[in-house]
Amino acid sequence: MTGPVPSPRMARIAGGVAGGFMLARGRADGLALIDASPAGAWLSFASMWLCLPGYLALRLLSAGPAAPVTPRLFAAEAIGYVLGWFVFPLLMLGLCEAIGRQARFPAFVAAWNWAKVPQLAVMLALAAIGAVGLLPLALLDTVALFGLFCVVWIAWFTARTALGVSGGRAALVVAIDLVLGLFLTGLTITLGRG
Repeated sequence: MTGPVPSPRMARIAGGVAGGFMLARGRADGLALIDASPAGAWLSFASMWLCLPGYLALRLLSAGPAAPVTPRLFAAEAIGYVLGWFVFPLLMLGLCEAIGRQARFPAFVAAWNWAKVPQLAVMLALAAIGAVGLLPLALLDTVALFGLFCVVWIAWFTARTALGVSGGRAALVVAIDLVLGLFLTGLTITLGRG
């Protein structure tokens, strides 16, 4: 007896997640599992919902138990979260045109979004290790630095592979994402404080 057959949409989501984890392990063939069509790029934003529980757990672990969650802070976090998913692809649309990679833009967006799942898994694992106090502080800092390197490397490898660009151009893509992330974090903090 066989189980239920997944819908085509669920199969594409499962392929995207699997492809994202393959990219995180440095396997360019992970792109073959990701729907690189314009419809697939839109579908890859399902990863935003898949990442939401992990993002909330990460925020709780980093904020500590005494941090009050006000309606204003909740709204600011929600705005920052959504902007973080959609502003960067809009910036990349212009950059892809500037570097002659507009045909690869849907594949890039899809791969970038699915690669956020393993990136979040790395950050969550690090936050959990820090929260339970398994490691001495000096070693925890080293592990956190290694984890940050892993997250940045996943982004770099995904950009280089999905766009078919040099390592330097992929580094530029990651730098733009990091600067945008810092800006959105500052905006979220500002909006949350009032």
